[in-house]
Parts: sequence; C-alpha cells; structure tokens
Amino acid sequence: MKFSAADQLAMITATGEAVTIGSTAAVGKFKAAGKIVQLYDGSIQTTGPLLLLTEVSAALVTENSTVIAVRGVNYQATQKLPDDAGFVELELTKDY
Repeated sequence: MKFSAADQLAMITATGEAVTIGSTAAVGKFKAAGKIVQLYDGSIQTTGPLLLLTEVSAALVTENSTVIAVRGVNYQATQKLPDDAGFVELELTKDY
C-alpha cells in the first residue's frame, strides 16, 4: 500500500531527524553502519549507513553526486532503493 505524500511526511517527521540534501532541509530516518535492522520477520546487519526518505525528498538526490549531511557528516548516496509504501532508502558512503 502506497502512502500519500502527506502521510509519508508525517511518519518520517515523527521518527526521523533533520538532514540536508544539497542545500535543502529535509527529514530522514538514519541507520548507522553495523546496526541490526529489523525487516519484516527477520533482521539483517547493515554494512553501511542508510537513510530512509520520502519519495519527494529522495527525488532531490542524484546518486554519486548530491551531498547529504546527517549528524554533521557528509555522505553521498550510492544507491536508491524505493519501496511499495512510497519511501526510498538510500545506501550512503563517506568515500566520494
């Protein structure tokens, strides 16, 4: 089920934190490297930092180009992974 843009924004704002995409302020949910992430009925160990954004915010990101600041650290997205609910998870790297 895909959520409306307003619902996506409300959910990410309730659980996320301030980030900067290029020069635009946004809200995202950050998952640091090496964390255990619960997904559906299981869990995985992340290998790099991840950032969950709304589709609107993720549209501002160009892979391997746009600088994304989270908690005072600059990253770039190496991959954008959309889901069926209307969110996009970014795989981040500091090595660019």
